[in-house]
Amino acid sequence: MTAYAQKRLLIIFTGGTIAGNVAKSNVVQLVKSDPENFMTIVNNSVEIVKKNWNIEIKPEVVELFNVDSSNIIPQNWSALAEKIQETYDQYDAYIILHGTNTMGYTCAALSFALENINKPVIVTGAQVPLGYLGSDATTNLINALRIAVWGYHPIKGVMAVFGSKIISGTRVKKGTDFDYDPFSSFITGALGQIGRFMRINVSALDRHNAYLSKSKPLAIQSRVLSVKKDFETSHIASLSEFPGMSPDIFRVLVEHADIRAFIFRAFGAGDASAHLFEGFEYLKEKRIPIVVTSQAPSGVASFQVNETGQYLRDNDLAIPAFDMSIESMTTKLGWLLAQKVSYENMKSKMLEDLHGEINIENELL
Repeated sequence: MTAYAQKRLLIIFTGGTIAGNVAKSNVVQLVKSDPENFMTIVNNSVEIVKKNWNIEIKPEVVELFNVDSSNIIPQNWSALAEKIQETYDQYDAYIILHGTNTMGYTCAALSFALENINKPVIVTGAQVPLGYLGSDATTNLINALRIAVWGYHPIKGVMAVFGSKIISGTRVKKGTDFDYDPFSSFITGALGQIGRFMRINVSALDRHNAYLSKSKPLAIQSRVLSVKKDFETSHIASLSEFPGMSPDIFRVLVEHADIRAFIFRAFGAGDASAHLFEGFEYLKEKRIPIVVTSQAPSGVASFQVNETGQYLRDNDLAIPAFDMSIESMTTKLGWLLAQKVSYENMKSKMLEDLHGEINIENELL
C-alpha cells in the first residue's frame, strides 16, 4: 500500500479580480465567484497530485473579506496575519486569493508581519475573472497549489505565484494590466518559474528562506510564531518631485494633515532639487523621517552619484531607499511607525535588510 504524505491547505478568499470584482462591461456578462467555486477547481486537482507526487491534500476555504484590491487597507493585512496565526497549528500551507492592484503591497506587508513563519503563504489572483472567457484564474490557482505542496525544495514564507513567475513577497511588482504575466521581481531575480515544469532558482530560494530565521528560530508551532501585524500608513505622505515643486509642501502636510513620515520619489539616484533642501531641513528639525527613492522605473536611490543626493546624505536629511520597491518601502515604513520606532532608529531599521527588500551597495565611480 502506498504511503501518502498529507498536506492540510487553507485557501483564504479576499475578493479581487479573480472573484469577479470588476467594472460592468457591454462585452461580457458580469460573473461573480464565491469560495466554493475555487474549491471545485482545487478538488479536481487533488487526485492528480496524489497520483503523481504521493501527496494527499486536504483543502479548506474561508472567506476573510471580499473587496476589490484597490480598496485594501492595513486592517486587511492585519486580518490576514491574524488568520494565519490563529490557524497555524491546523494547516501546512496557505493560499491567498487576492486582487492584482495591491497584491505587491499585501505580499510585502505579510512578509514583514510574519517574521519567522515556517510554512508557505502563496498569494495569487487573476487578470481575467473566473468564469470569463480567457480567464487565467484556474491556471494561477493550480500553480499556487503546486508550489504550496511542493516537496522537492523547502518552500516557506510569503511569495506570489502568478503567470509563469514565483516571486519573493518583498519584490512583487505589477507592470501591466493586460498581460497574463503582469508581475515581475523588482530589480532582483525571481525565485523561479512555473509552467509545465517548475524551475527553482535554488540560491535565490535559499536566500529568501534564510531571512525567516534571521531574528528568531523558525516557528514550528503557533506559540513561537512572531507576528507583528499592525501598520500605520494613514500618517505617511507619498510624493513625486517635479521641477518647481514648493518646499512648503512638507510643512503644510505636517502641520495640517498630521503627516509623520514621507516617501519621496526624487530624480536620478535620489537627487532631490536643491531648492527643496529647506523642506528636508524642516523635517529633520521636526524629527519626521523621509525616505527618498528614484522616479526611474528600475532606479536605485543611493545618494552616491550626484551632488544633491550627496548633500542629503552628508547632512543626514533623508533615508535612501536604494533598490526597495515602493510597495516594500511603504509597508515597511508603516510597519515601523506602528511599532513606535524612534526617529533616531528609523534610518537604521529602514536600511536593515529584513526579508530581501533592500540591497545596499557602494557605487564606485
